[in-house]
Amino acid sequence: MGRQFFVGGNFKMQASLDEKTEVVIAPPSLYLLLTREHLRKGIEVAAQNVFDKPNGAFTGEISTEQLKDSNITWVLAGHSERRVILGEDSGVSGDIDQKQTRSHMTV
Repeated sequence: MGRQFFVGGNFKMQASLDEKTEVVIAPPSLYLLLTREHLRKGIEVAAQNVFDKPNGAFTGEISTEQLKDSNITWVLAGHSERRVILGEDSGVSGDIDQKQTRSHMTV
């Protein structure tokens, strides 16, 4: 029998999990709402990425407004694989960061 799928986070000796510690989980976008449904209060859910345009015909992308409509207020940006494979540079990441901050998202 194979090992059961496991997801874990390793915060090493950087912090303790007291009431001031922010815990955020970033599942693939398909599982954002499902993940939030199963989490206890105090654990946040983050999108793994967000598109740098507010709207338009961008198949498969997620906008800031769509995330906010779903009560997802965290997003990860500036991934190394997106820089290498898709050619996203610091300018793209910086634009995403600024837009999310202006939209009251945590980046």
